[in-house]
Amino acid sequence: MSVPQLAISNEFMDALARLPKSQRKKVQEFAKKFRADPRSAAINYEKIHNMTDDRVRTVRIDQKYRAVVLHPNTGNTYVLVWVDNHDEAMDWARNRTFEVHPETQSLQILNVEQVQQTLAQAKLVPAKKEGLFSHDDKTLLSFGIPAILLPAIRVIESKEQLVQLQGVLPAEAYESLVWLAEGESVEDVKQAVGMFLESDESQKLADDQSDESDEDKVLLESQSARRFRRVSSDEELDRILAAPLEQWRVFLHPHQRQMTQQSFSGPTLVLGGAGTGKTIVAMHRARQLALKLPANERLLFTTFTKNLAENVKSVMETFCCDELERIDVQHVHEHAMSWLRTSGQIQVASDEEIALAWDQVAVDNPTNFETDVLRDEWFYTHAIRGVTTREDYLQMSRVGRTPSLSRREKAGVWKAFELYNEALRLSGKMSWVGVATNATALSASAAQPTYRHVIVDEGQDFTASDWRFVRSLVRRAADDIFIVADPRQRIYHEPTQLKDGDVLVDDRIHRLQINYRTTEQIRSWATRRSGAATASDLCESAWSEIATHSLFDGPEPALLENVDQQSESIALAELVHSLKDEFPLEEIAVVVRANWLLKRLKSALKQKGIEFNILDGNSADVSGVQLATMHRVKGLEFRCVVIAGLTDAVFPTKYRGREDDDLARERHIIAEKNLLYVAASRARDRLYVSTVGGFASSHYLANDQVTL
Repeated sequence: MSVPQLAISNEFMDALARLPKSQRKKVQEFAKKFRADPRSAAINYEKIHNMTDDRVRTVRIDQKYRAVVLHPNTGNTYVLVWVDNHDEAMDWARNRTFEVHPETQSLQILNVEQVQQTLAQAKLVPAKKEGLFSHDDKTLLSFGIPAILLPAIRVIESKEQLVQLQGVLPAEAYESLVWLAEGESVEDVKQAVGMFLESDESQKLADDQSDESDEDKVLLESQSARRFRRVSSDEELDRILAAPLEQWRVFLHPHQRQMTQQSFSGPTLVLGGAGTGKTIVAMHRARQLALKLPANERLLFTTFTKNLAENVKSVMETFCCDELERIDVQHVHEHAMSWLRTSGQIQVASDEEIALAWDQVAVDNPTNFETDVLRDEWFYTHAIRGVTTREDYLQMSRVGRTPSLSRREKAGVWKAFELYNEALRLSGKMSWVGVATNATALSASAAQPTYRHVIVDEGQDFTASDWRFVRSLVRRAADDIFIVADPRQRIYHEPTQLKDGDVLVDDRIHRLQINYRTTEQIRSWATRRSGAATASDLCESAWSEIATHSLFDGPEPALLENVDQQSESIALAELVHSLKDEFPLEEIAVVVRANWLLKRLKSALKQKGIEFNILDGNSADVSGVQLATMHRVKGLEFRCVVIAGLTDAVFPTKYRGREDDDLARERHIIAEKNLLYVAASRARDRLYVSTVGGFASSHYLANDQVTL
């Protein structure tokens, strides 16, 4: 390739984020000029004194700042790797090595000073027979561990000691050691880290980039792509440099990258815990698919709630260009409503209006069952199982449900369903299940499917009736439906199987296992309190078998005990006041189970002079500490989260179903536990959990936690 190329490293983005905003603009302007012609005589290259690596230079941005550039000897790709004041930029470069790892063929940047300190400390450790890692050198090198650091790896005796090397090791090496320390096999670790993707991608690179040098191709390897991104246009460069902190838009884990680019033969499911990048993968995949669509075809990105759809749309606007015009972003019921509005105005029944319709069924009830039994059975049949005909209902299995029904009793129950449906119809209203079902009929009868692809986020919240609607929107073909889901975040209803919605994923099930949002301490705390640790949702893949780990370390979640709600509100206001020097107020969220709990909190914050904002459907930028319910923070993240008001009277909320329905009671508890998991997993760095009256009596919150 004769045309020079520009690449940017994640360390360059880190450095850029530290600069004043006025200086960032200068860097952007320079980067575009540099990309246009890095060989121009106007580019002021400067050699670095005492730098043996001749590939490394600095280039002038202005009188004060310089960027550090790496130019491989035989390639045409210039890499921006750092930006800083003149002297600091020189010092940074002199303290780095830039080497291609012989096993992984990934370009690695090592901090020489950190490496030397690590090796010096390793020499001080008395020789022992066996440390945490007993693998031979060849195996350790195959994970991308630099050979120079092998002596330091050999003396590691605990996971705590391993954490100390996170900033020293390349990302793939550290991640591999984390999994090995958990006892995973070498083969499984290579699979989790994405090492097995290398050979396939290397061959593809050889085919697609045959005119590039080996040093150019190194930057495109999966493990290199974790920290280097080649830029193809000025528009892309502007988008990347405009948000240096949001590196997820630029650098992806090999498995994430694979999920965005691979072609699948049919519907595909990606499972992952909170913080594993499911939505990121879904958005990047939507963009990649849209780039390939002809102008007359479209793609739908859908999720379960309006708030999440708005968040996705606003984020995608920041890293998509013209391809965004071919992407519709709507929550599933909003899109279903758009189909029904073509034949007139549609009104959705409120909970009170639905209750009234069931009261009308009670007048001529064709069964011996109470209407609450019939109502539960209707929702299970139509929403969870996606059954819409009498014949299918009579054949439908109800194993484990109460009460048990004979075929004759089921026939009577179906008559009750018909009475309810008629009562709603006469009222001019429709349930959300009815909206999805009727929209499915309209979509399925269309001459051509509406979309070429459908991307589904938060798939665990969809019912079978929703899945049937999704299925009707797109023809059965490769890459038709792509789903990301976290069963532990299912908070609205009982599990739904994709097959009941006519979405057949077969063996196209993938897992994201690295948590990029929270510390390991927060992830572990939240996961242990989830209600879905052993549940099998969406398909027959057991969720409990999916191992997840965070690569970040931090303090344990802190438990705060208070005498009463008034003292709790005052204590939390003081806590927020003490945290504002560590975190911007906008990065602190106080989360509660119900809206009524916010009243005292607002009063206490006002008295303390702390600005706050109530999170609602408005996605605009807001200031102050964020106050929200557990449901509202789903899909969001904050550096610090305070979960407040977890008294026995508030959490879990009272079960209001039938006393004889043990399964429904269990589902209620699972949903409440999942809601706590959702709230806790919004935290990136710090988590506080507050209660009134103590934690000891609660099996949801007690055990092994730090109490302040």
